[in-house]
Amino acid sequence: MTKRKIVLAFSGGLDTSYALVDFREKGWDVVTANIDTGGLHSGEAEVVSARAEELGAVEHHVVDARSELYDRVVTYAIKANYLRNGAYPSCVGAERLIQAEKVVEVALQVGADAVAHGSTGAGADHVRYDAVIRALAPHLEIITPVRDERLVREEEAEFLRSRGFAVSEKVKKYSINEGLIGTSIGGEETYGSWDYLPEDAWTYTRSIADAPDQGVELHLTFEKGEVVTATYAGGDSLVEADAPNYAILQALNVLGGEHGVGRGIHMGSTMVGNLARVGFEAPGMLILIAAHRELEKLVLSNRQQATKATLGNTYGDLLHEAVYFDPIMDDFRAFLDSSQTRVTGTVRVLLHKGTIVLLGSKSPYSLLDAATRAGIVYGHGSSAWTGEQARAFAHMYAMPGSIARLAAHPAE
Repeated sequence: MTKRKIVLAFSGGLDTSYALVDFREKGWDVVTANIDTGGLHSGEAEVVSARAEELGAVEHHVVDARSELYDRVVTYAIKANYLRNGAYPSCVGAERLIQAEKVVEVALQVGADAVAHGSTGAGADHVRYDAVIRALAPHLEIITPVRDERLVREEEAEFLRSRGFAVSEKVKKYSINEGLIGTSIGGEETYGSWDYLPEDAWTYTRSIADAPDQGVELHLTFEKGEVVTATYAGGDSLVEADAPNYAILQALNVLGGEHGVGRGIHMGSTMVGNLARVGFEAPGMLILIAAHRELEKLVLSNRQQATKATLGNTYGDLLHEAVYFDPIMDDFRAFLDSSQTRVTGTVRVLLHKGTIVLLGSKSPYSLLDAATRAGIVYGHGSSAWTGEQARAFAHMYAMPGSIARLAAHPAE
C-alpha cells in the first residue's frame, strides 16, 4: 500500500522537528519545504537540510522567496509606513503569506495529499497559513499536530530527546523566527507584561551599552517611494551595484543592529482575540520607514499624509491579520502606488546608540522649496501677502472658536 504524502513547512526548529518525527511515526512520507524569506544565513540551509534528513524526511526542498517577499510585501509596508500599533513592523507575520504560498506550490509539485505547519493555536500564524492553503489548494488536508494536540515546548523537546534527537537549550527556551523584515522572539519573559528579554535572548542587535560611541551617517535615496540606493556620508555604497532588490534592507538590518537600533517588545491584540507580547529586532524596516516618512513630509500635502496614515495603517493591519485575498487589498495597493508619484529624494539618517536621527531631506518635488520660490519663508514673513491680509486671515480663522465660546456661555 502506497504511503500518503504530506508536505511540512519546515524551519528545523523545535515545533517543526517534532511535527516531522510525529508524522513519520504515524506512517506518512514527509516532504519538508524550507522557505527562505530571509532567515537563512550562510550555511544554514545545509544545516536545516541535514536536520530534515536526520529526522526522516523523504525529500527536502529549499525555496528562495526573498525577492518575491520584498516586492510584494516589504515595498508596500514601507509605502504605507506600516508599524503595528505604531511600533511593530509585523516581523515574520507578514512573511507567512509568501511562505504558505510556496509550501502549496511544493505540495502541488510532489502530488501531496496534505500539508502541515508547526504553528500553535495560541497565536495568529496558524490562521495565516490556513487562510492561504484553503484559498490556493482547498482539496489539500491541513494537519497541525502542535495546534491540535495543544503541546508545549517542553513536551516537544522531551519527545525528540526520547527518540535520540538533540534539542538546543536556546531553541527550547525561546521561540525565534527570523526573516527579512525582522526577527520575533518569544519566551517566558514575554508571556507577561512586566519582564524584559535578557541580553542573551537577542539574536543580532547590540545593546545600547555595547553599541559604538561613534554613530554612522547614511544617505537613503527613494524613487517613487522605493529605496534605490544607500550610501555612507562619504559616498561609499552600502551594497554592491548588482545586489538583489532586498539587499539594502538586509544590510541595514546588520548595520543598524551593530549600532543598537531596532530592538523592541510589542504588545497588542491578535486576530484570535487574545493579547500577545513579543520581542522583535527589525533595524532595517524601522530605518527605512522613518526615512520614508520624513521624505513624505517634504513632498506630500497635509491631506495626503493624513489620508495615507489611515489607509496605510488599515492595509497593514489587514495584511498582518491574513486578509490576503480580499479585492480591497488591490485597491489599497493602487492608492499607495498613486500616493508615491512624487516621493522621490534623499534622506540623511544618523544611527547612534539605538536611535535613528533624521538629519535632513531633499527632493526635486519639495513643497518647502516651492514655498520659498513663492516668497514664503517660515518665521521670516512673506512677500506673498501683506500684513493687512495676514491680520484679516487671523481674524477670520479665530471666528469659529469665538462663536463656539459665546454659544457655550449664553449668559455672558
